[in-house]
Amino acid sequence: MSSYETIALPGVGHKTEEAQQEQIKDLMSEQFEHPGKVEIYGGEMEVVDLQPEKPKTETPAVFLGGYLTTTESNKGTILKLARSERRTLSINEPHGIESRNIHESGQIENRMIPEQEFKRIASVLKMLDEKELEQVDLVAHSEGALVAAWAAILRPERIRNIVLVDPAGMIGEDSKSRIIKGAVLDIALQTSRIWKKIKEDPKEGKEAKRRADLGGKEALKSFAKDPKRSIESIGVITESQIHELLQQIRELGIHISVIHGVDDKFFPMEKVQEVTKKPMIDGFYSVAGTHNDIAHYPDKYAGLVDNALDALEALSKKEELSGEKRGKGGKKELEQAA
Repeated sequence: MSSYETIALPGVGHKTEEAQQEQIKDLMSEQFEHPGKVEIYGGEMEVVDLQPEKPKTETPAVFLGGYLTTTESNKGTILKLARSERRTLSINEPHGIESRNIHESGQIENRMIPEQEFKRIASVLKMLDEKELEQVDLVAHSEGALVAAWAAILRPERIRNIVLVDPAGMIGEDSKSRIIKGAVLDIALQTSRIWKKIKEDPKEGKEAKRRADLGGKEALKSFAKDPKRSIESIGVITESQIHELLQQIRELGIHISVIHGVDDKFFPMEKVQEVTKKPMIDGFYSVAGTHNDIAHYPDKYAGLVDNALDALEALSKKEELSGEKRGKGGKKELEQAA
């Protein structure tokens, strides 16, 4: 079973709205610094669980970070989502956990989920069970999109809606050389823009630089924990295609929106738009930014994610009222249809 460290959010009384917001910020930050522990085979995994006193929806959001990122890398985004009065969870296991922690297998029909991704999927499904979360929304950045897609196929009844930010696996045929070149170009553009921002707005620019530097340090730590798997994951990301999965997920009754940076060089937006068709998604948002700007400018990105989740929730409720909600048979339904 799980052991959690919970910090209650007291009432804010008759304080001004500005004072209330500051108190919420402080309390969300305090909760972030005291993550819970979920028992897993051979140890524990760390789960951040930020719980506002009055969440605007009963369905929590689970943030899934990208390649080699940690909860610390994505702290600003996670906090901003929680401060938008949305219960927000995130798992601090960049390489995932042993698949023996869940009952599902990594094979669906004639497809085998790559081990590197299945271990991350296992961490998500284990958290859903141990936290006793009936249903969640998934917010996934970059490689996290692969995890979100397969988790939704395996447990569709536990996933309500999905927002993908600069997702991997959505540009068609790819190669390691292309993705490495794209990464170099993206980081160079990101760095030049941060220095420009420092000149224009020193406070915001320096904060973006601090977050970018932190992300680099956290990535090195994650790489050092398992260099072999870190290198193998690049190949998995390159070879992964989630277009067909997204269409299947929508047919299972889960709504999907994509947020993509117009200057993303890891996964160029023009390529994403070329291969993304209406049956795959419900909404597409473009935003000025590079691939990892969700971590550098969390207020902008998390605000857009929050709006996208609100829109998908409204769509889900509209379907429920009209009786149009599609089935959620998941893996079994897919196998029967094969």
